[in-house]
Amino acid sequence: MTSIVAGWKEPTGLKSSSSSPSFIRKLYLGQDGLGDEGVQALAEFLSKDCKLNELRLHDNGIGSRGASSICSVLHLNQSMRVLVLGHNRIGELGAAAAGLLLRFNSSLTDLDLSGNELRDEGVKLLADCLPQNKTLRNLHLARNQFGPKGAKAFADALTAGGSSLFRVNLGSNKLRAEGAKHLSSMLLSKNLEISHLHLAAADIGDEGATSLADAMKENRTLCALYLQSNGIMDAGAQQLAEALRVNCTLSELHVDGNSISSKGVSALALASASMPLVLRPLPVDKRTALAMGLHARLGADSPLSSLDRKLVRAIADAAAVELSRKLRLSATTSK
Repeated sequence: MTSIVAGWKEPTGLKSSSSSPSFIRKLYLGQDGLGDEGVQALAEFLSKDCKLNELRLHDNGIGSRGASSICSVLHLNQSMRVLVLGHNRIGELGAAAAGLLLRFNSSLTDLDLSGNELRDEGVKLLADCLPQNKTLRNLHLARNQFGPKGAKAFADALTAGGSSLFRVNLGSNKLRAEGAKHLSSMLLSKNLEISHLHLAAADIGDEGATSLADAMKENRTLCALYLQSNGIMDAGAQQLAEALRVNCTLSELHVDGNSISSKGVSALALASASMPLVLRPLPVDKRTALAMGLHARLGADSPLSSLDRKLVRAIADAAAVELSRKLRLSATTSK
């Protein structure tokens, strides 16, 4: 078994290494300037006896022709596990080719199509094929210029047909509150086992956060939710906090980069006081405010040792000295 990393600037470069690709298991050719011509030559080479487990072709200027060529070759490769085509320009036609790959291939577990200008129609073409694939676990569609229509197509396809997906990344697309609402409905489906949902920088706001919070009250598969940089304020944080009071499966909630004040952060932390939830990350000033809020909630006469140890660990790292000083001062002046 052999791994080949980059260095294939000419279409004939890899061919000279062997008359058959059967010995290659991992092929890393990211940022190699291949373009469609180079990828088509690679596809021709791999068509002989391809037993690849992992193929990485990110940042290569690959268009729809190159994507179609490589996906066609991999249809019958039942050893392929990881395909990375991120940050190319495969567009809607490339998405359709990837969808056909998912229909025929029964071994692929990881597919990265981030940054490929798929737009709403491309996402729909891909999503319509997902229910027919029973092996894909991780799908990355971040930065693909789609919005609520694409989110709806994705959600509808998975809700209707089910999916084997565990981790889904739809971040850095303009999903907005409407898109978040469609995805929230998807999370209520009994046909899905999505455990990690990435929606960072999706412009969902408080309204979108509220929709997701409502879904979290019933969903029992989601373990991590990524909502960074979404314009969420205290109102949205409060709704998420209410959901945390009844959700027993979520272990990570990423809300940094939003406009959540110490009041909203305190609500989130207090709601998760009895569970091992990780709130990532909390800036120092918010950690400090959170600690003060917790002390006030417990009462001025409560000893510091009564604070939940898990919460102490969650808020004490960067602000440990300042927290200790303020809490001691608070306890002293209240006597």
